[in-house]
Amino acid sequence: MSYFLRIFKESVIIVILSSAIGLVTGTLLSENDQILYSFPIILLLLPSLNSLIGDISSVLVSRLTTHLYIGTIQPKITASDRLKEDFLGLLMTIVASMGVLIVSGYLIADIMGISIVSPFIIIFILLATVFILFIGSIFVFRRGKDPNNFLIPMITSSADLLSPLFIIIFITIFL
Repeated sequence: MSYFLRIFKESVIIVILSSAIGLVTGTLLSENDQILYSFPIILLLLPSLNSLIGDISSVLVSRLTTHLYIGTIQPKITASDRLKEDFLGLLMTIVASMGVLIVSGYLIADIMGISIVSPFIIIFILLATVFILFIGSIFVFRRGKDPNNFLIPMITSSADLLSPLFIIIFITIFL
């Protein structure tokens, strides 16, 4: 029962915070619908991008948490062979996934005659997410909490907010 209460205590705050971020995301999207409609390809890529970030983030947090708990990496920000192997594997997965996502998006955009945002924006968002996840995992673990209970819901809701936010900002700046 104490394990259940611990998970409940660690999760209830993050679920409420995640829901609040979801409300902000919905407001952001509804207030900027004209910008998003001006590039319909964004409406195609945004769900795929959010899904990709959520999937990669879940794998990364799970791997980091496992390494922290079994002691194969120390709870400090240093390079290790284990982290390099995990990072390289995830990087290859990200590159392959991003390649498929970008090529598919460009092909569909080309067929439909729609201009598309630079793929570097999408790559920047993914790399920033991976870096923030690593720092967040170490921080949460040092506080004696389970990073899985905090980071997976937070990253998913943050990706839902930050992906459209960055895309709207970059469209506004560059067009």
